[in-house]
Amino acid sequence: MMNNELLGTLALVHPGLENDPAERQGKIGVITYVDALKEQVYLSFEGGQEGRYQADELLRLKERDKLFPDLMKNAGSLDLHDFKTLFKISNLQDMGRGQDHWQALEIARDNPTVWEGSLVSLSDSVSQKQAQPLSR
Repeated sequence: MMNNELLGTLALVHPGLENDPAERQGKIGVITYVDALKEQVYLSFEGGQEGRYQADELLRLKERDKLFPDLMKNAGSLDLHDFKTLFKISNLQDMGRGQDHWQALEIARDNPTVWEGSLVSLSDSVSQKQAQPLSR
């Protein structure tokens, strides 16, 4: 994902982040700026607060074209509650509205047992940009 494509994306400050000067652990914000060279991401939170984080300190929802197929592939090995939770997250993503994505991220945040199936580190998205060659 290109860094300019990340602008406006919802991101979750890792709930387990120990050193957070902005004290926004577990909070959802909107990406306002990405410094790919330093792998730093700026977030804006409700109430106008802002924070700067390393990309690996932030989580976002898996892309919807990966979340649902992964869910179906692993359905037999998942706990029923986790399956239902991931299915709900997938349905909310499919609706496509900002409020639905926010709610999906809240559900994922509040259910640590589905983090692996629903969340990815933002560092994956930021580092992909660095690896892409420049084209003309």
